[in-house]
Amino acid sequence: MSEIQDAAQIIRVSFEGAEIILKLGKANLDFVKGVCAVIKKMLDQEKLSGKTSVKQLLKSGGDLQVFKFQTEDLATVKKMADKYGILYSILPDLNKSDGMSEILFHSQAAPRIKSIMEQIQNSKIETMDDYFANAEPEELEKTVRDEQKKSGMPKEKEYRVTAEEILKNPGAKVSDVRSRLNMTWLEIWPVVKHMESNGLAELGKDGTVSMKMDSEQFREFMESKQWKAWFGSRETGQRHGTESVLPVDKMEELKRIQKESKDNPKVNGITIDRKMVMEETEKNIKTRIPYKKDEYIWLRKSEITWINGNKTIYAGLEKEKTYQVLDASNQPVRRVTGQQLYEQSYDPVNREQVKRQQEQQKKRERQQKKKEYQQAQKTLESAKKTVKGKGGR
Repeated sequence: MSEIQDAAQIIRVSFEGAEIILKLGKANLDFVKGVCAVIKKMLDQEKLSGKTSVKQLLKSGGDLQVFKFQTEDLATVKKMADKYGILYSILPDLNKSDGMSEILFHSQAAPRIKSIMEQIQNSKIETMDDYFANAEPEELEKTVRDEQKKSGMPKEKEYRVTAEEILKNPGAKVSDVRSRLNMTWLEIWPVVKHMESNGLAELGKDGTVSMKMDSEQFREFMESKQWKAWFGSRETGQRHGTESVLPVDKMEELKRIQKESKDNPKVNGITIDRKMVMEETEKNIKTRIPYKKDEYIWLRKSEITWINGNKTIYAGLEKEKTYQVLDASNQPVRRVTGQQLYEQSYDPVNREQVKRQQEQQKKRERQQKKKEYQQAQKTLESAKKTVKGKGGR
């Protein structure tokens, strides 16, 4: 599923394993980069203060809304939100002249926010659309510029694959390029903006992007001094196809999650490669079951965690829960418990056995086909000799 859909106009923002689906009415590039910049700024500010509200909001999945009120009531709103147990984060003030402030909250907390509204004058619930529509253009542009400066140089691998994808599809929309590469807007936007500012690509007002060189010229550019000045040898291993080691913080995150799963005797922890995600809705994802050609299960987003730079899902299968296995058309195939599903398809030991069995089966099939082919050739040669012998009489 594309992260920006023309019909539903949905944007998924991902950052450090956390993500949220936002329903927006202005799904253009300027709007998207504004959303990314604001959320990244909030995450950066919380890192400095040691808080995690934004990340928790993102991980909770679903829809986010905005509560707007007079700035003089900020202290009161914070106190009441804490009292009602509302998870929130203060949004950057993009319009300092209106005397208003905004906080971001999950739509599930709307009834509690309405209770606060009854006690706070000139307050209301808005959408992210409304929040950005009220922003002063200069303030929003400044926020975007500041966050782009912080993001630094894009990674070499992301830069290269983005350029190669654009070269294959000149004039494609950035959203389509991003979707095909399974990149988030926070990953692809700095890349295309860097390409544009350095004269490598051209961004159209309609959201399209084209390279200003052909494939051969780009390959030559990757060997240039400019490319080496940008990237040096930081990703030499990746350029040659070797796998990179998980960063220390990601390893620690994975170990923590694995420990939590191990400590819970009712759950089996599993990892799922992003390539196995076949379909996605606002609250759920559909993943293919390993080593099964046409079997899938749906998982709730609120019960999964993205790790390894959003390339891997970590989830828990409840041992006693019954899971509905579906085919590609979402038609029921069978029902199975979480324990059975784990043992059949996700247990590392059993999975290796299944893999070996499948490889052996394929080998036997190849040998059988070879044997049948050789037999057919012998039969054909024998028939030719018989025909030739009759013709010589």
